[in-house]
Amino acid sequence: MISTRVRAGAFLLIGVILFGVGLFLIGSRQKVFNRGFDVYADFSSISGLVSGAEVRVSGLQAGQLAEIQVPQQPSGKYRLKLRLEEKIHPLIRQDSMATIQTDGLVGDKFLEIDKGSDASPSCPAGCTLPAKEPFDLSDLIQSSHQLVDTTTNTLESINQVADNVNQGLSQFLTRDRNGNNGATQLNEAVASTRQAMSNLADDTEALKHNFLLRGFFHNRGYYDLAKLTPAQYRTSKFVKNTSAKRVWLPSDDLFTRSVKGQEALSQKGQGELDRAMDDFVPYLPNRPIIVEGYANLGSPDEEFRKSEQRAAAVQQYLEAHFHLSPSSVGGIPLEASPPQATGKKTWDGVALVLLP
Repeated sequence: MISTRVRAGAFLLIGVILFGVGLFLIGSRQKVFNRGFDVYADFSSISGLVSGAEVRVSGLQAGQLAEIQVPQQPSGKYRLKLRLEEKIHPLIRQDSMATIQTDGLVGDKFLEIDKGSDASPSCPAGCTLPAKEPFDLSDLIQSSHQLVDTTTNTLESINQVADNVNQGLSQFLTRDRNGNNGATQLNEAVASTRQAMSNLADDTEALKHNFLLRGFFHNRGYYDLAKLTPAQYRTSKFVKNTSAKRVWLPSDDLFTRSVKGQEALSQKGQGELDRAMDDFVPYLPNRPIIVEGYANLGSPDEEFRKSEQRAAAVQQYLEAHFHLSPSSVGGIPLEASPPQATGKKTWDGVALVLLP
């Protein structure tokens, strides 16, 4: 009886040990016990990508796709949560590009992240990486079919086009009673058109500065933000428009104070700006963004200088991080008083405005 119990206990103990070893090996293979950090990437199409897909950094296996967040509206993007190993954190910078790729032609989908540049700031946990939309082989095949159809129609029309060209060229080179052919008349027409366009440009520029017609051009978007005063900006037509998207960000979430008392955009602030831009990304780069700077402490001149510095810091970050043209991002210092149309009495920080 005792030996039977001993054998049963030994068998049970060996089974528990084997189960623990197997669990450890599976967890180690899935990198469950490794320290890691999460980053995000947004894509309009995920091309058959599934949760648990492999993530590589410059070809090195570095993590897996932890979660796919479905957009709330058709114009939104899929937000992918990528869990990466802590050891490759120094390689992930804010200019590291995320792409969806395929092993071979018909292999599994995986995410590839390029190493960032040394000059770019480090990407903190929770940051959003710039993403490049995937290229699908089915799109290429469909485009090829369309190209073949278009080429066929074009070839069928070549003979007719050649005949029309020959007939038109013959008429073009025929001289009239005054000895002038079509080439002579065309040169005269082009010269006249150039002169007319030059005169029209001069007249239009003069009208823009005319006292009676200046408001007509301002209402249609002919304004220079660099020349607008805060008072003019608050009363401008596009600020009063209630359809303009606006995000308010407090200064405590964006800026950190250095030893010399100067403010700088913090890592946390960069993350807050990335999250705030999620609603704006679908409209870029065709819709301009205005960064309104606010400061409600100090004398009026101190408020103006600080609000101007805050707007400039956020403007520079948006241009560099989202690869936006300087012509599509503007900054305006508004001290402590938001425009009346916003309904706010005072603010300390910035506001991002997507113009309608």
